[in-house]
Amino acid sequence: MKTKILILITGLLFFISCSEDFITRDFDKSRYVPGTFYDTKDHANQALNAAYSTLNGWANGYTWFVGIMHFVLGDDLYETGYAAGFNPWGPISNFDIQANQSAVSDVWNNYYYNILICNNAIEEMPKAQQAANDPTFTEDVLKLMMGQAYFLRAFYYYNLAQYFGDDKIVIRRTKPKTEADFYQNPAPPDSVFAFIESDLKKAQTLLTAGLNTTPGYEKGRVTRGAAAALLGKFYINREKYAEAAAEFRKILPGVGDAAYGTYSLCNNFRDNFKRTTENNSESIFEIQFTNMNSQGAWSNNDVNWVFQNFTLNRTSWSIMWWNFAVPNFKLNDFESWTENISGTPTTVYDYRVYDTFWGVPNGANFTDQNGVTKDWQQQGWADETVIGQQGVYGIRKYALDRAADAPAGLDPLWSDNNIRLIRLGDIMLLYAECMAKLNPSNVTPSDPNSAVYWVDQIRNRANLVRDDQAHLYSARAGVPGQLPTATDLMTAKGWTLMQLIEHERYAEGYCEGWRKEDLKRWKKDASFVQYKSGWKGYQSLTLPVPLSETDRNPNFQ
Repeated sequence: MKTKILILITGLLFFISCSEDFITRDFDKSRYVPGTFYDTKDHANQALNAAYSTLNGWANGYTWFVGIMHFVLGDDLYETGYAAGFNPWGPISNFDIQANQSAVSDVWNNYYYNILICNNAIEEMPKAQQAANDPTFTEDVLKLMMGQAYFLRAFYYYNLAQYFGDDKIVIRRTKPKTEADFYQNPAPPDSVFAFIESDLKKAQTLLTAGLNTTPGYEKGRVTRGAAAALLGKFYINREKYAEAAAEFRKILPGVGDAAYGTYSLCNNFRDNFKRTTENNSESIFEIQFTNMNSQGAWSNNDVNWVFQNFTLNRTSWSIMWWNFAVPNFKLNDFESWTENISGTPTTVYDYRVYDTFWGVPNGANFTDQNGVTKDWQQQGWADETVIGQQGVYGIRKYALDRAADAPAGLDPLWSDNNIRLIRLGDIMLLYAECMAKLNPSNVTPSDPNSAVYWVDQIRNRANLVRDDQAHLYSARAGVPGQLPTATDLMTAKGWTLMQLIEHERYAEGYCEGWRKEDLKRWKKDASFVQYKSGWKGYQSLTLPVPLSETDRNPNFQ
């Protein structure tokens, strides 16, 4: 951490990187003088934009190791043979996680690095407003900026606590100013809880004008609804179901509070993962990457390097890295039914299967860089092997269907597709989980206070006909899916409400990064995850404090 404050003091102005417009505005480097720089509204914006730019930073954001950990830690993805050359991610995907692994220290260090940038913004923006003597830099403008900074700081602490545990977090409220500031004790868990909760409540109070429906509010900026959603997630992961439900309800369609924005499910499930439908009505918080078709050059921070690890295989697109894939048994937990198609009894899957995976029977086509269209068989998934089993799938979410759809001037190995971290479908199912815990006897489909009401909203959307490749069963005009209602499914399976919700979160959120928190919250035991040798139960989802940190901070001994 000590070196990071020096980096901040000597080079904070270089933290801005390409993203949406509000992140791409350059610093006025010629006017920077340490200690006196922040004296205008523009300078305050630069401090705030730096806190955003760390989200998609090459070294410290979701572009690289932080993003890979987000997707890989869980049981959605399994290592392919190529992962052997991608240390330490093969072992990590198998829960062979060690304190001396670079990926573990990268996650720890990078989140603290990002917190440092947030602390700088929180300290300097009020000073800039006082010094600016600018009638446009009003108290309301400052409140909106501060609300975003508090959310971002809370978001980074939230993730640190999820990965490492509430009892391992060193709270840094300000930029370190003395030697002793670098070597603090981990805070008591209740202090960590109170600190994150406080930042998110501050964000909600300050972001009254920061809504997804506020005219002129820039796409990609933190909203008041995002602060409510993250606070709800924070509560539910600590089994505070009543508190979580109150936060989630603020942003739910039909029962929510318009003062927190207006959100709705996209009719087309796949719109949550396409580069052409970013920041849509379902999006609550997503990592912004620059639309590469709108600029002539790019840098590491313009694109993420994550999706080439698990989307397409090398038969589909020869330059893919393809370090992770989905074994065929994972499809067994998705629903299916039999239809008579062209006189042949045919298995048709939950329509989300065709949106989520490559290589499923009668699934999506891919058109390669030479213009050759390959169907689900020609893509070669059935010939590949993971965990000693032949036949695998890839993740279609976030992938392009055609190499030609890659941004102009960009090697198609990389992507400028935003990473959606919180969306309404996720929040609806979390609210359903709260209802299942708080009011399990209420299974009235028409009552928004019942879990099944919200599960049905998700399942009804899953049954809608897709605007997609015409040959897909999910894209047949006038032929909706045949998923039964939530109550009918529970009856048929003999499931409890929680079994219903666990199933639905699996089907809806496969490979979106939800799984690690779900398995931990549900306290899944050693028998739950298959073919991952290091899995010892939900405790395996807690990372060790990195050796580099315990070596330099004696308070961790």
